[in-house]
Amino acid sequence: MTEAIDRPILVIVPLPPTYRGGTEEYAYRVARRLSESAPVRILTTTVDPTPNSAPVPTAGIPIERLPARRLFERPLLTSAGTARLRAAVRSARLVELHMPFPFVERKVVRWAREAGVPIVLTYHMDADLGGAVRLPGAGVVTASYRLLSAHPALSGASVVVSNSSGYARSSPVLSRHLDRVRVIPKGIDLARLGITGPVPGGRLEPANGLLPGSAPEDRRVVFVGRLVPYKGLPVLLEAIARLRPGLPALRLYVAGRGPEREAMERRAAALGIADIVRFLGFVPDDRLAELLRSADVVACPSVGSLESSATCLEEAAALGVPTLGSDLPGASESIPDDGHRGLLCAPGNPEAVARALERLLAQPRPDPPSNRPRTWDDVAREYLALYRELGMAEGGAGPAHNPDNRVAS
Repeated sequence: MTEAIDRPILVIVPLPPTYRGGTEEYAYRVARRLSESAPVRILTTTVDPTPNSAPVPTAGIPIERLPARRLFERPLLTSAGTARLRAAVRSARLVELHMPFPFVERKVVRWAREAGVPIVLTYHMDADLGGAVRLPGAGVVTASYRLLSAHPALSGASVVVSNSSGYARSSPVLSRHLDRVRVIPKGIDLARLGITGPVPGGRLEPANGLLPGSAPEDRRVVFVGRLVPYKGLPVLLEAIARLRPGLPALRLYVAGRGPEREAMERRAAALGIADIVRFLGFVPDDRLAELLRSADVVACPSVGSLESSATCLEEAAALGVPTLGSDLPGASESIPDDGHRGLLCAPGNPEAVARALERLLAQPRPDPPSNRPRTWDDVAREYLALYRELGMAEGGAGPAHNPDNRVAS
């Protein structure tokens, strides 16, 4: 793309690239690819719940961190940060904000509309702010956030992007704004997975202590993700405990960090499976493909509306590894559910997860996929097409976005 764009695309992300959550992986990877076609500026905050993580690559995009403090595990901008954000919005060519960003998104939408700047909101999840704490009355925070920030922002946005139509229709928040919703499914990073040609078949034996205590005869289940309640790790631990008597070679490897690690280690011990469950901590990008290909099944039985499709399952499927996920709204749009390449289970059901794991572990590994997986480059191209439709590019040729990706109400 060679259009001259005099002002940047302003991308607003609540947390910095050192926070390796799904929203941040999505936002920064798309921004990196957008920057190859147009000027991009990123605004985020100083709140950093996971310092010392390897950051998501951003390829030198200018990133400004606005002063903020933490409230219910989310950033709350200071007055100085709010003033700087307002000035940036008014000087942008187009604003892309990743939700949820409590009590900021409504202001950004208002500022953008006042300045005549197109504003796109990418809606990642139904935030449960009260669930971050266990204090009396904490539950009212989520209801207040939705009423005072989320709904006004969604009502005023130029366009709202959702990862899946199923999630948009089922969301108690997003379902009220379907007339503004476009679907742009997620992608994967081929380079991170080492995919440069046909995907090799068969299970890979790990090297250099990646899976401690592993033996070739083991049946390996791998979980990848932040150790937070909505990822469903307690359900997976319960399922592993049910399967152990009949599968003595069963092993579970848990990759990721988060506030629930100690609780999950105690839970594994209480279930009598501590000796077959290994917590690996953070696994760097350059070993992710090896980790996934070392598994017999990659499992992430998410619960609740904070996630519909785990990125690790989409990446595992691209590598030809069987997957197990939860049958949440929208999950079947990107995760296999054919009983061979993968299965989706009722969320929060350890018995269903155990039976699905048993089925997947008992059958031959599927052939690697022959089709090219969807990538972040594809995602970025669809965003650029949407931005052109909104009049971002000078001399644009009119709407270029596929109208078929609108969500029918």
